Amino acid sequence: MPSLAVVERTPTEITGLDELIEGGIPKGNLVVLTGDPGSGKTIFCLQYLYHGAIKHNEVGVFISLEEKPEELMETSAIFGWDMKSLVQQKKVIIQTVELYDFDKLRDSIEDLVTKNKATRLIIDPGVIFHLYFEKELDARKRILSLGKMLKKLNVTTIVTNESTTGQHEGLYGLEEYVADGVILLYHTRVENRFVRSLGILKMRDTKISDKLRPVRITSQGVEVLPKEELFSDA
Repeated sequence: MPSLAVVERTPTEITGLDELIEGGIPKGNLVVLTGDPGSGKTIFCLQYLYHGAIKHNEVGVFISLEEKPEELMETSAIFGWDMKSLVQQKKVIIQTVELYDFDKLRDSIEDLVTKNKATRLIIDPGVIFHLYFEKELDARKRILSLGKMLKKLNVTTIVTNESTTGQHEGLYGLEEYVADGVILLYHTRVENRFVRSLGILKMRDTKISDKLRPVRITSQGVEVLPKEELFSDA
């Protein structure tokens, strides 16, 4: 088995997160980002693509199954990220896909990643996958084929999923059988306040902690506090 030290990684550039996953997501892996409403999933994804382009000169593709490109660029601007300029330079490609045909979605993703030589990919929100299928067996086969295609393209991918009060609807085995990593974002009520936190359920070829870490959203985006405890043991 190869040493973990030689694993090539894609830095997420989420402040504090890379410290928890040995420098980043193993290159070419697929990660599911699951979170409660308002937990910061979309901000996380925009931050990943923006800093990938700015700091690492990597082309990123954002496949939006819900929001329009203009809405995503407006969200980016709140944090001082000039996503519009990156889109004009074709360093970030934002594509809204509204047709509920999974084969067309898969082909569109493959075409955009290949044509633009992208190394970072976002699919948001993955929960929309449930509108594409009537039969679970068919869904599982197609999801598996998507995962294999992304592996072949060697693109480091984040697919978002929605959860509510700690419970989330699975993506037809994507988390269990296809994803190399699962990151959980929580935005939960504790007594009279809301608390944000992050947990890493799994990450292939990476030593991870089983503890939740505090998260805050600042003017610079999502920030994980890797050395702080979420709750006291007392």
